[in-house]
Amino acid sequence: MDDQSLIIDKRTRVVYDQTIIYPAKEYAMANNTDYIPRGDKAFLEFVKVLYAYVLLHFARWEVPGPQSLLESLLSDYQAKFEAAQDPNRGKVDVSNKNESRDALKKAVRAYCKAYLLYNPKVTDEDRERMGLPVYKQSRSPVQPPQSVPVLTIRLKNPREIPIYYHDSESGGRGKPAQVHGIEIKWALLEHFPSDIEGELTQSAFDTASPCVLRFAEHERGKRVYMCGRWEIQREGEKGSFGEITEAVIP
Repeated sequence: MDDQSLIIDKRTRVVYDQTIIYPAKEYAMANNTDYIPRGDKAFLEFVKVLYAYVLLHFARWEVPGPQSLLESLLSDYQAKFEAAQDPNRGKVDVSNKNESRDALKKAVRAYCKAYLLYNPKVTDEDRERMGLPVYKQSRSPVQPPQSVPVLTIRLKNPREIPIYYHDSESGGRGKPAQVHGIEIKWALLEHFPSDIEGELTQSAFDTASPCVLRFAEHERGKRVYMCGRWEIQREGEKGSFGEITEAVIP
């Protein structure tokens, strides 16, 4: 395939020379689920752009060049595509074009999967210019805050303990940024707990202060010990426990 055959029409303006002016994005993606265009002409232009760009950069990426893997298939499809555009074409011409397209499509997909889509040496900018998808990187995990919840009890109704909470470093405001909610560990005990995880065996989760614990009539007068820690949104990571608070069930 000579250099001239890699020159595409003025809309895509791909020139295999010292410079490549990259294709418009309508040629990059055919739809939301596949990066390979459905239309025959769009597919041909997409592969030409891909081939020209890979030819310039495959050495930098340390991958096999496209000549032996794609060139003959691309030339064959281009010839059969043009034959199928002839007004005097027959069913055989269309069938040959479709078979050639399928073979090229299979080879392009295999080449991209093996060498381009996940190769760390191929940048996101490279992929965009070739019309390939750019997969989102995993988000950096959000670390739990160093601060802890401060619990305040404001008794009002019988058999209820409303637990108001705010951040220890927020000056009385609510949850820190990125925090989804609070986990409150609690238990009915006759002594002050020395082991939060081991003795505060009940758990409640809340996202909007106050968190209200409700009790049965026979539990009135018993002492409740409670302690809270922040939980990060989505990741489920948890911070450190704050101070233990206690209250008597009204």
